[in-house]
Parts: sequence; C-alpha cells; structure tokens
Amino acid sequence: MFVIDTHIHTCLSPCAELDMHPAALVEAAVRAGLDSIAVCDHNSAENVGAVQRAADAASLAVIPGMEITSSEEVHVLGLLPDLDAAMVLQSKVYKSLPGRNDENTFGLQVIANEYAEVLGFNEHLLAGATTMNLDTVVATIHAVDGLAVASHVDREGFGIVGQLGFIPPNLPLDAIEVSSLTSLPQARASFASQGNFPILCASDAHELKDISKAVTYVLMEKATLAELRLALAGKDGRLILGGGRPMEDLALHILDIAQNSLEAGAGTIEIEIIENLRENLLAIEVRDDGRGMDSETIAKATDPFFTTRTTRRVGMGLSLLAAAAKAAGGELVINSKPGKGTSIRATFEHNHLDRAPLGDIETTLMALLASQPEKNIHYRHRVNDREFELDSRDLRAADIEPASPAGLAIVREAIRRGEAGLIENQASNG
Repeated sequence: MFVIDTHIHTCLSPCAELDMHPAALVEAAVRAGLDSIAVCDHNSAENVGAVQRAADAASLAVIPGMEITSSEEVHVLGLLPDLDAAMVLQSKVYKSLPGRNDENTFGLQVIANEYAEVLGFNEHLLAGATTMNLDTVVATIHAVDGLAVASHVDREGFGIVGQLGFIPPNLPLDAIEVSSLTSLPQARASFASQGNFPILCASDAHELKDISKAVTYVLMEKATLAELRLALAGKDGRLILGGGRPMEDLALHILDIAQNSLEAGAGTIEIEIIENLRENLLAIEVRDDGRGMDSETIAKATDPFFTTRTTRRVGMGLSLLAAAAKAAGGELVINSKPGKGTSIRATFEHNHLDRAPLGDIETTLMALLASQPEKNIHYRHRVNDREFELDSRDLRAADIEPASPAGLAIVREAIRRGEAGLIENQASNG
C-alpha cells in the first residue's frame, strides 16, 4: 500500500509560499510519511525536475504534474508519466497562456534547484487562464499519455462543479479530486450524480504545513503513473483503497496506530469502536500482540518528537490523538508490557463540539486488509445496542482473499452495509 498526495505546489506557483522550494517540500513530505507526491504547479512544470532530484536520496517517488487552468477557469490536474511528457505539455500550455506576470499583483514565480538556490523567475502569467477550453485541456493531457483529474471539485473557486454547475457527461476525466475540506464519504454522496469517477484525496498544498493534509491510499506495486492508472481503473489487483485527512479524521488515527502495531511485529490487531449515545461516549481501542513497550517508552509515546518507527521521522500520531481526546473531554490511555502487546484506548465526549469526526472507517479497514492479508484483523463497531463485526479469519475461512479485486469488492460492500446500518441506528437515536 502506498500513501500519496497527488497535488502539491512549489514556490513556482505565484500563490504558494516561497519556502515551498524543492528541498523543503521533499523534507516535509518524507516527515509526513508519504510514499509519493505529484508536483502540480499552475500552468508550468519547471520545478518538477528539481523536486525529483531532491527526492532521489529520500525514498520519495515524485510524479510529474501540472495544474492547468482552462478558458472556463476550471483547474485540471495533468499527472504525467515522466519529465519529458511534462515538458511537452508545458510547451503546449505556454503557447496558449496569454499575458506576463506582474510580481507586485500576483507574486513571485520562483524557479529553484534541489539545493534551495534561486535559478530565475518565470515570466508567464501562471495565475491566468489558458485559451484552451476544458475539452482541449483534457485531450492535451491525454495526448502526452497523462491522467486528467478535475481539481478540488468540492470547492467553488476553480472547481469544475463550482464553475460550470456540473461535470459534462462526455468529458473523459480519469478521476476527480476532493480537498481536505470534504471527507471521502461526503464526496461519494455529493458527487455520485456527476458520474462514476474514481476519487482522489489531495492536499493542494501551497504551504509546507499543508502537505499530506489530505492523502489517498493506493494498492499498487510501485509509485508510478502506470500503476496509479491501473489503480484508478481497478485493474490487475491495483485499487484505490480510500483517502482522507490523516491526524484529523479518527479513522485515520486508527490506521496510524495499526501501522505502529504491524511495525511492532503484531500478528493480530483488534480494533473496537464504541458509541454509547446514552452516556455521550465515543471510545476507540486498538489492541495488538506485538512486542510491547516498557514503562519508559510508554511515558515518551505521546511526545511528538519520539518514535520507534522507521517509516517516519517523528511520531505525531499518538501525540495528536491524545490532544484530540483531551480537547473533546476525554483521554488517551496506553497499556503495554514488553512481550505482551499493547492496548491504546482513546475516549471522547460524543457530542462535544471539538470532537474530531470518525471519518472513513472503510479506508482504514480496506488499507489494512488489502496490504496485510496474512494478519488477523478483527474489527468491531457498536452503536448503542447494534453492532457490526468483521474478522479477517472469517474471510479466509470463506476463501475470500482481501488482497484480490474480487475479495476487496466483497469486503468493501460488507463494510458499507455494516456501517450504514449503524448510522441508521445512530440517527434513530438522536
């Protein structure tokens, strides 16, 4: 499984911060635990090569991209197979991009190298619209073997639905994108009538702090455009597992804790969510049979600058979950002993104004089941007296392979039916 953010700007975009230079961008992406990013500056790809070079030593895959503004002022991402394709697309965009940049009005458009050195300033009006209409933009992206993705369709400004009121039925988009403003369940409900498009979640980051604010979880063999294309089409075992807002949606906190459990050698992970509306309680507990922690490690576990993980430089997960629980009138409790596994329990006042949303539990379960088919994943979600339960051991006993396309389809449907039943129960109880 790969965690990707397919929409990040550099200091080349006039609306991005100047500290979004290639080296800083890569460092922030690695620190956030991303496997891959796509660099998509406005109407240009001049900083893509520098980001790729900066990422070479950081185990971060960089997909070339560009965010093109159509004549209707709709933003469309072009995700591209390589730098050569990006340069061909850039040439076509520049030819249809009128005007020159006014730095005092729109800001600097900095061309930088991988060493944070300024090489020059782009003089095109990158903040402007091209003379290409929407159909032409999509066709031009496809002509260089790219993927065409409608940007931030959940936003009024420059989103296709906000600008046109709908997605043209014959427009051959490869996917649509939602920002961190919209959860994946909300996006599925809101845009189902617009067509059966795969949905990517992405940050549209213009500042370092926003990198990975929304991400997509993808089942593929390596972080390339070819693999992402297969995942969007659901072919050859590749699949979009889901997406959302890490460290904001509680479901993705659960995924982060479960990944910690896996790195601790756990063979069995139990996830339990209890919503007791009568007692105004939301409780989330994750238990594992991993190697456990000693008392000193437990004491440090919620320190944002302490981690035993090898995939991330800082361990922000537990510290942010502890803060989220405290903000909603609850607490985080860790119980663990070396060789005896770990239990992490977070509680919240269910109706507290500051309680984070549960989010898309489907993404969490799909990511765990698809990427760890040999592990024992037991999930239980209870709302008052109604309960939904899913156990990977039962799936294996029924010859359902969670890592196969057919198996994932069965699991996804089971999760949606089970969770929908709980939501109905929650609504009927006020």
